[in-house]
Amino acid sequence: MFRTNLLLASLLLLPSVYAAPLATLLLGDSASARQYSTQGVIQSQRSAQLSVPVAGRLTALNVRAGQQVATGQLLAQVDGEAAQQTAAASQAQIAAANAQLAQARRDYQRSAKLAAEHFLSGAALDQARAQLQTAEAQARAQIAAARAAGAQAGLYRLTAPFAGTIARVNGDQGALAMPGQPIVELYDPNALRVELQLPASAYAAIRQDAPVSLSWRGQALQVGRVEWFPATDAGSQTRTVRINLAAGSKPAVGEMASASFVTRGQPDVRLSVPATAVSHQREFDAVYVVDAAGKPGLRYVRLGTPQGNAYPVLSGLKAGERIAANAEQAAALAISRAGAH
Repeated sequence: MFRTNLLLASLLLLPSVYAAPLATLLLGDSASARQYSTQGVIQSQRSAQLSVPVAGRLTALNVRAGQQVATGQLLAQVDGEAAQQTAAASQAQIAAANAQLAQARRDYQRSAKLAAEHFLSGAALDQARAQLQTAEAQARAQIAAARAAGAQAGLYRLTAPFAGTIARVNGDQGALAMPGQPIVELYDPNALRVELQLPASAYAAIRQDAPVSLSWRGQALQVGRVEWFPATDAGSQTRTVRINLAAGSKPAVGEMASASFVTRGQPDVRLSVPATAVSHQREFDAVYVVDAAGKPGLRYVRLGTPQGNAYPVLSGLKAGERIAANAEQAAALAISRAGAH
């Protein structure tokens, strides 16, 4: 008597939702395209490791990691006082050469006027013309030398070749910088891509005309242009695929992204059940199979890894069977019927 009263009391405490008609689902085969999934590294389409081709002390280091910089902005400077003085001297020599050229042009103009009035011989005019040509050649030589000196001085200055984000700064102000040693690493965060290395056999099975799915930290990424590299690496027997992200994508550079490709062949045919229909036992999973009379019965099944809000069925169910859409509602109904009997 006590057990019966306890069962009736527990039934009275059940939520009213269980008094509603039992919702059921008819299992049917669902076809999905075959997929090949892999991971790749998120990269910037434009990145650079910046260094200077000369040795010297870092006299200025004007940026830090994570900072946004503009094209041409000064990032770092190496001690190049001698080169700067040489460039300044060359500029002074240009000024002197231009002054000499202007004087030679005036002298030639006066000589030409006197020769036209027959006050100067032709030989004197030829001499004035030669002096002008010499002054012009000297000016061109000085300008070329000054440009070379200016370029040499520019080797001691590190500027941004494009607008972007500072990824890393190597060294400190006052430290010795060696030729070719990266001082600043820069990348463009507005142009990103994912690079993948696929086995040659998998590459051949992928449908290149089908859409590519890409995700990062569980978030879907918008795919832009996909580049398929046709050559196979002789050592690793892999081929490269680059997936350019659409403008505005902001995943973290250097992290991994997951990519899924549609492959050729017949689609996978499988059963799946919604997560609400699954009753998780201690060691097994189960669903409630509903018979022709509408009676739910618990059945143990093997399920795969959840995909969204559904579980693929590995064994225990077949197409055409009817299951309860809500395992908790089916359990309550089964308890109530057992209590009634």
